[in-house]
Amino acid sequence: MNCDDAREKCQLLIDDELPEEEIAPLMGHIESCYKCRDEYISLLKLRKKLHGIKGPAPEEEWFEALYRNRGRKFAGGFGFTLLIASWLLLAGFALYSLFSDSGEGIFIKIVVAAAVVSVIVLFITALSDRIKESRTDKYKGVMK
Repeated sequence: MNCDDAREKCQLLIDDELPEEEIAPLMGHIESCYKCRDEYISLLKLRKKLHGIKGPAPEEEWFEALYRNRGRKFAGGFGFTLLIASWLLLAGFALYSLFSDSGEGIFIKIVVAAAVVSVIVLFITALSDRIKESRTDKYKGVMK
């Protein structure tokens, strides 16, 4: 195990997220490497300092008011729709300008058109996946 791997795994060990089978090799490396041992000790000290610190949590009414705010939902949806529409119009205009200008070679036109179309297809795919996921989200409505 090298030091970079050990430093990453030290944080996982501190957070109790390191798989059981990786703990022994990591501890062996920490025992043999003073730099990683110092890093591990400093992480332990930091965790101990931060353990008791808790910030004030917003009251339940704040979460409920935020969730029920229809104006906020409408503005977010309208802004998102406007952003998508303007981006698609801009991409369409760029493609139209590229193909109407005879100064560029056909290869450049095809490459740029393929790049723009691929970004549009990827965006539409991601958007449709997000919409499908939001319909079946079992945590929808969970406030905290």
